[in-house]
Amino acid sequence: MSQPISRDPVAFAALAGLAALTLYLMVVGQGIFLPLVLAIFISYLILALGHAFQRIKLGGWSPKPALGLTLAIISFILVIGLVVQIIAGNVRDVVEAAPQYQERLQTLLGQITTFIGGIVGQDRPLTLTTVLNEIDLRAVVASFAGAFQAIASNTFQIFAYVAFLLLESRYFERKVKAMFPNSTQEKSVRATLSDIGKRIETYVLVKTFISLLVGLSSFIVLSVAGVDFAPFWSLLIFVLNFIPYIGSPLGMMFPTVLALLQFGSLPYVAIVLAFLWGSQSAVENFIEPRMMGSSLNLSPVFMMLALSVWGAIWGITGMILAVPLMVMIMIAFAQFPTTRPLAVMMSETGEVK
Repeated sequence: MSQPISRDPVAFAALAGLAALTLYLMVVGQGIFLPLVLAIFISYLILALGHAFQRIKLGGWSPKPALGLTLAIISFILVIGLVVQIIAGNVRDVVEAAPQYQERLQTLLGQITTFIGGIVGQDRPLTLTTVLNEIDLRAVVASFAGAFQAIASNTFQIFAYVAFLLLESRYFERKVKAMFPNSTQEKSVRATLSDIGKRIETYVLVKTFISLLVGLSSFIVLSVAGVDFAPFWSLLIFVLNFIPYIGSPLGMMFPTVLALLQFGSLPYVAIVLAFLWGSQSAVENFIEPRMMGSSLNLSPVFMMLALSVWGAIWGITGMILAVPLMVMIMIAFAQFPTTRPLAVMMSETGEVK
């Protein structure tokens, strides 16, 4: 009875060392691993779309797996083409217009300083303006444009990975059988991989659909309100909505600030923000829970921790990928007695398979 106990600290120390080494490699090898992880994420999305197409029934006919996958690939390519068109048509305009909005921001901050200074009875009572004057809208916009461009620069590599992953998926079952000749081990590995695949496919498909609804509703609100660069802001909201908790408020902040600088009317901007918040809340609070259900079973605390860790490692892209990566880690941890307690802690309900 004493041997398992004595080995536990060694196992945990080995696990901690492996985790530290993995994080180090993720940071140092970002240019290598990030395109691969993005390709895996995209592959899950395409496979999930393919399975969704296979569930379509027209009379007694439904698409075969090959046709469903083909339709998914075509749909993905069309969406990517639309995204590239939106980015190409708006990012440069947004960056070029940033200095004009920068001047309006400085003017607005000066008015706020004068107003508050009149209340407290001092001519120059604030250091807040000095801090806020350091806000560089061009740099902020350029940072997001840089994130898109960083992904775009690796587009060929990412899609090459996606192509090979989809091609090799045909032989995956054969590889698993060859790697685990023991039937019990093979069954356990297949069950684990199937659970990971189903839950990540559900998350990727549902989250993409929800983000698309949020982006479309935001585009309608911003277009009706007359806010500049509505397609770009809607695309940004769509992307940021993949980041749990903070993505949606962050996505609303940018077009709201722009609307304030564009129109200079707080009541009008408040109305725009209210409609943005209302449309997003309706989708995220009523539609998303019904579609997502409890398929993730992730602790909110660990989810926030994952956002911080992956955000520090890979920036905004890491925050977008944090949830599916956390799902994979939790399910993998649940399969081994040494790491199962960590999987229980990572879960929301304390129940893991």
